[in-house]
Amino acid sequence: MAALFVSSSAFAAQPYHIELEADPALAFPYLRIFGTVEIHVYPSGVRTEALWLNAFSKNGTPAVTVANPLTRTYSEVPVSEIAAILAKLAGAGGIERETAPPTVEKPMAGKVGGVSAMRYRLRFGPQAWVDVWTTHAIPENPQLRAIIDQLIAGISPPTAAAARTIEGTPLYVELNFRRFKKVPLVRLKKLTHTSDDEKDALELGPLYMRTGGLEKVFEK
Repeated sequence: MAALFVSSSAFAAQPYHIELEADPALAFPYLRIFGTVEIHVYPSGVRTEALWLNAFSKNGTPAVTVANPLTRTYSEVPVSEIAAILAKLAGAGGIERETAPPTVEKPMAGKVGGVSAMRYRLRFGPQAWVDVWTTHAIPENPQLRAIIDQLIAGISPPTAAAARTIEGTPLYVELNFRRFKKVPLVRLKKLTHTSDDEKDALELGPLYMRTGGLEKVFEK
């Protein structure tokens, strides 16, 4: 038991840096304001970089710091409000209104970019599904899971409950619907077992001024 504890602790303490790329506008046009989004996952938190915004959130914190490097302004956005913000951006017709969540099929083993992974298929119908590939090559990041849960809930509330049953760290997400055939929403760029830039990535930097609301950060 002692050996198992030491082994588990060493695994959890290993440095890592996952680089993901997301293009949510491929399926959700109202998110085009963010362009292509780079996602950086570290042991102690998550950072995203978009066309003219960036954000970060450390494990266990209740908020995401959203910053505009052009205006040197930032705002603190509660993680619990991300779904509501997405719903507001989408408008009345932008959110999926299914009443039943998808079925999560039995996972299948494979690889994503050379990394061992499991494919979970969220089945909506005979010709409609979402493939989510996750890995256990690194420990699950709690802040990433919390943010993803809010993102899914903001786009398709019934899907969020099904997605919570999927284990591991996401590496690749692909849509397969009538209008979206093999559309990659999220893909792995690189996984390294170093995190030299982690400290700077999860800090705001000098000369930023806090604004009264998120809408001020969105101003270019």
